[in-house]
Amino acid sequence: MKAYGYFTSKKYFKRVLFSIMLTMALILTGLSAANTYLLERSVKQVQEDANLKVLTQTQYNLSYMNEIIVHLSTFAFRDNALIPLMFSNNLPKMDYIRGYQQMYNMLESSSFLHSMAVYNASTRELYGSSSDFLVDGGTTKSSILDWLLHSSEGALPASRLIPFSFQHSNKIDAFAFIVTDTYGPFIPSQSAIILFIKPDWVFDSLSKLNGVSSGGSGEILIRTSDGQMFDSGRSGQTLPLDQTSIGKLIEAPEAGTGTAKDSGFVICNSGGQKVMITYLHGIGDWTILYIQPYKEIMKAVSDMRTRNFALTGAFILLSIAISVWLSYKLYGPIEAMLKRILPHMRHMAPDSSKRNELDAMGDLYEQLSGQLQEISSEQIVRKYYIRKFLTDNRSLSELDMRQLIRKHELQVAPSGPYMACTLRFDRYDEYDRRTSSAMKKLHSFAVVNIAKEALSRTFRCEMIDMQEDHFAILLSGREEPLDPASVKSAIADVQQILERYYNLSLTCGIGEAVTQLTQLSACYYQSHQLSQYSILMGYKAIIEWQDIRTNLENKQKSLPDDVEKKLSEAIKKGKLTEAGSELERAFALLAALQLEDMRRAIADMAWMIKNAAAEITSNRITQLSVDIERIPLLPQDYYTLDELHLAFLSLCTAICEEAKPSSMERNEMIIETVKELIWQKYSDYNLSQQSIASTVKLSSAYVGKLFKDSCGITITEYLNDVRLRRAQELLLKEDSTITEIMEKVGYGNQSYFFRLFKSKFGTTPKEFRIKKSIS
Repeated sequence: MKAYGYFTSKKYFKRVLFSIMLTMALILTGLSAANTYLLERSVKQVQEDANLKVLTQTQYNLSYMNEIIVHLSTFAFRDNALIPLMFSNNLPKMDYIRGYQQMYNMLESSSFLHSMAVYNASTRELYGSSSDFLVDGGTTKSSILDWLLHSSEGALPASRLIPFSFQHSNKIDAFAFIVTDTYGPFIPSQSAIILFIKPDWVFDSLSKLNGVSSGGSGEILIRTSDGQMFDSGRSGQTLPLDQTSIGKLIEAPEAGTGTAKDSGFVICNSGGQKVMITYLHGIGDWTILYIQPYKEIMKAVSDMRTRNFALTGAFILLSIAISVWLSYKLYGPIEAMLKRILPHMRHMAPDSSKRNELDAMGDLYEQLSGQLQEISSEQIVRKYYIRKFLTDNRSLSELDMRQLIRKHELQVAPSGPYMACTLRFDRYDEYDRRTSSAMKKLHSFAVVNIAKEALSRTFRCEMIDMQEDHFAILLSGREEPLDPASVKSAIADVQQILERYYNLSLTCGIGEAVTQLTQLSACYYQSHQLSQYSILMGYKAIIEWQDIRTNLENKQKSLPDDVEKKLSEAIKKGKLTEAGSELERAFALLAALQLEDMRRAIADMAWMIKNAAAEITSNRITQLSVDIERIPLLPQDYYTLDELHLAFLSLCTAICEEAKPSSMERNEMIIETVKELIWQKYSDYNLSQQSIASTVKLSSAYVGKLFKDSCGITITEYLNDVRLRRAQELLLKEDSTITEIMEKVGYGNQSYFFRLFKSKFGTTPKEFRIKKSIS
């Protein structure tokens, strides 16, 4: 019962329970706070986007209005009826009447015009078009003149909308637009036309948008560059505004750029009240402001925050109940595991007052891990000694090796015979390029395990990965001596399994059996050398010493000189048959050489072919299509003599095809030129063998004989064939008459054309067209 002491206390269960409860409470509280914060941010963002849309529409309206006004002002300034009002010192009565009539017509045709005024700099006179201007006893006139000539803002800008109030208040009565004959600011010495634009249509739309988006709680203003703010004068309420602080906030430079942003929003205290200000730089030096009370915007967020905290409290209570149930569920697997490993822990039961369940399992894990480490270390030692037996056993005696076999329980028979084998990857360079490191490790593991399992059924077997392109196998008999035929059959089965499941091709070299352990190194090196003879035996070969005895006993070091010489001459002369015969003879001799001599002879032959190709190129005008510098590298791309034979034969074929005598190339060029001339000029009535010979600067008889020998027909026959084929195509594709088609293909005599056509196709052109139309 003492082994259950630490378990009945359930310390870990309590830790799990309190951890889950605390985590859920913190998560719920954090989620509630984050939700409220994100909601507030979202509301601000949505409000800013909505406000910017309103302000952007305002900016668009003002831009559109400005464009219309520019066109209207240009028209008005050049109007012949208004020019006398601007520049006449003594204005005739009729010019005065025509000018007023023209201003009245402009006001009637433009719904957005509030009024017009013409300023004459010579007489310092102002002519206006509004009813107030005419009947209020000069109040409006003096207000405009005072603003125009004595503005506190300095020189008034021309060709730009300027907020204007007839009573000089913050209320915008109209937007003034001054037009002069220069692009600079207005000066009293210049005559000008002043257009006054109604602000109603702008502010009315803004008021409606404001009422929809915020219930009318906001206020839209226009701020000029000098800090003045103007509104429509029809706001339902007036927010407390601190113009100076608002100006500093919207003109504050952006971090990183040092310049003020074109648009944005700020939250600040203005006049003792927290407000949200959305701004957008409009036309010229204007800034459009949308000011809203922050408390009203965030009223929904405040209500949501209260509800969130109430719901969070309720969910925390619910989470406590879920935590208890979840803790029991999570603790179940631990309890089941403890029951399983308890018999192994009785001798190491912990003190229940200081340890929990996982500590006890950790102690057991450390014990098992130590045992596993010992096993792994033993495997490393076993592999080390196997590798030493096979590669370097000079420092070990027969007795030492037997003692090591017994001590480390190696799968090696106490007495011989023994046999070493080498399993080598075929096309290893290609395999190394296309296979990832992880896949290589998997393949290595698979080869060792599959081969060891298959061979261990019949023999005692040890196998290691030599960390290059091959594996080493050490075989010995169980109760009976080794049978080479059985070894060969078992290795063939391993090769088939690896190819079927992993698409791996391996060649095996089998060394001669030895009776002493000290001879294993020589046996391994022999098997390693035999495995490299896959260049001769092919892929997935199982190679024994007797298979290549002829090669090993051959004392010849290279190919006979006459073979390379004849092959080189055949290539230079372009005689493919002779080159193929010499190549076949060369590879027959190569197959009898030793491995290193074979490789050296192949490399020499590649260099010989390169030199022959280079000599051909030096005697030609055009270059060979073959990459000459690549020829010496050809043996690196192929792994067997058969592949190399085909590669060299293909190379020689390509070179011989291009190494034909130059006279043949010239004749072919002439023939191709004649054919091209016929196809280009077949519609010419005068095209004949004589004209073609004259074009190519050769005699007619020579050209005719050359063409006849090469193509088997005369030039005239070829010309008629081209013309008749073309006529056949035109009869099918075009609706032209037969006479027109005959002329298009170069015939001037209809009976001659009909006779040739019928002789060629067995029917007249008319019958041919009718039959094809019916079919």
